[in-house]
Amino acid sequence: MDVVLIPAYQPDQHLVELVEELKGRNYSILVVNDGSGSAFDSVFTQVEKHATIVSHKKNMGKGAALKTGMKYIRENIKECEHFITCDADGQHKPDDVDRVRDTLNKGEKFVLTVRKRRRKIPFKSKIGNNLSRFIYALLTNRYLPDNQSGLRGFSITHIDWLIEVEKDNYDYEMNVLYYAAKRGAKITPLLIDAIYIDNNQASHFNPIADTLKIYRSLFYLARGAFLSFILSEVLVLIASIWVGYDYIAVSIPVTAAFSVLTNMLLDRFWIFRKNRYNDYLNTIIYTIVHYFFYMLGCILIMYSLTGISLFLAFNICFLIGIPLRFYLHKAIYVATYTFD
Repeated sequence: MDVVLIPAYQPDQHLVELVEELKGRNYSILVVNDGSGSAFDSVFTQVEKHATIVSHKKNMGKGAALKTGMKYIRENIKECEHFITCDADGQHKPDDVDRVRDTLNKGEKFVLTVRKRRRKIPFKSKIGNNLSRFIYALLTNRYLPDNQSGLRGFSITHIDWLIEVEKDNYDYEMNVLYYAAKRGAKITPLLIDAIYIDNNQASHFNPIADTLKIYRSLFYLARGAFLSFILSEVLVLIASIWVGYDYIAVSIPVTAAFSVLTNMLLDRFWIFRKNRYNDYLNTIIYTIVHYFFYMLGCILIMYSLTGISLFLAFNICFLIGIPLRFYLHKAIYVATYTFD
């Protein structure tokens, strides 16, 4: 059985139309009323004809609603093989939900839809999409062209760790992708049409407050990487003071080794100690690539800009490397994935 899970907060008639259409396509539908209030009872009365409804007494956030739905699936729908998360505001076409189901039935375990680029994208959607691609790539060493799409498909085998992902608002969905990266879970992209009804006015996403919450949460999950970078800064500073460029072929690789080891240990035994961690190879490979670039850059600076310390040269290379890293991950993604 395939279940469509829809978190709904103060929905309109689009939700009614969506569940009516999906019911005719042989889905089991679960809607979580996230504390919408009595003013929306008429909408949920119509929805109840086609879907099971689970309700929160007060608004708890999209992530909380998704986790409530997953717990209900795990405890009450034992025959569920796949579940698909879908927004309530009409942004997702039933045909695209079918395509997610088809992809899952082919054996994929985690399907992330990618909305086609359009010239006229609502401003508040454009802000989050562009920034999130950049930050996610830098923090995970992976590029995703759309990491904010709410239409996603999962094998039931993923449900336990999805319920354990931190946060309860819009930041939950970004955290899911970060957890997936650290677990080494394969994410299969699927291209869909982007639908923005009335300039996306039905969305309850606040482009400033919610975006800040998303990245605050993401940076918190990436604290192991930040702490390991601070360690590398300290080690490069010590090398800069004591030996300068004399032993750069040793000091930079040693710094890289301590940085990557610290990062993996913090992730494995602290940040993800209650979850699976399997990002060793990816972390090691990209650390080697990054620090090799830093070492070459420092050597070039040593010969071309005399008088600059190793510490300053290292940080110049780091700053130059930020956009280069992003485009490297994007190029790898483009070379790896093709869409129908």
